[in-house]
Amino acid sequence: MPPSRPQPVALPVNDLTLDMGPKLDMDRYVPAFLNSIANKLSSGASRLYFKHFGIGVVEWRIIVHLVAEPWCTAARICQIIGMDKAAVSRSYALMEDRGLIQFRPAEPRGREAALTVAGRDLHDRILVMALERERRLLADLSPREVDTLINLLGRLLARIPHVNAYDPAAEDAGPAA
Repeated sequence: MPPSRPQPVALPVNDLTLDMGPKLDMDRYVPAFLNSIANKLSSGASRLYFKHFGIGVVEWRIIVHLVAEPWCTAARICQIIGMDKAAVSRSYALMEDRGLIQFRPAEPRGREAALTVAGRDLHDRILVMALERERRLLADLSPREVDTLINLLGRLLARIPHVNAYDPAAEDAGPAA
């Protein structure tokens, strides 16, 4: 006969911490909702692009930016895309090894990147998939709703500096003397 397992101890209901105070409504908390959408879209895109082209979504974002703004520094890409410099540097190394980008010196001690012909060709091939993913995402929205969504997202993006400047400790201290 196998040894008996210890039985869980039943706690009285009043000892449970069922209601510990305020909590977020995760169905209505916009930062979590946006983050969830972005994470799911990014992971899906990364899997697809890696499967077909051997690059991830980070490299794709850099490629898209270099089409819009050739001869761009890593610092500028970090600023525009909102990525950390280490991720961009790793992607730069991978993309340079694959012949997708080229560099030239930039002042004061940096370097600027631009796509090679191979990089532009890769952009054009991935773009077809990216646009199809966007079409599928927005398929249930009317053109007017898409315009409204883009407008609202742009307004939220413009608020990011104000949101990120929030520091309750600084506000509690009051104005500087």
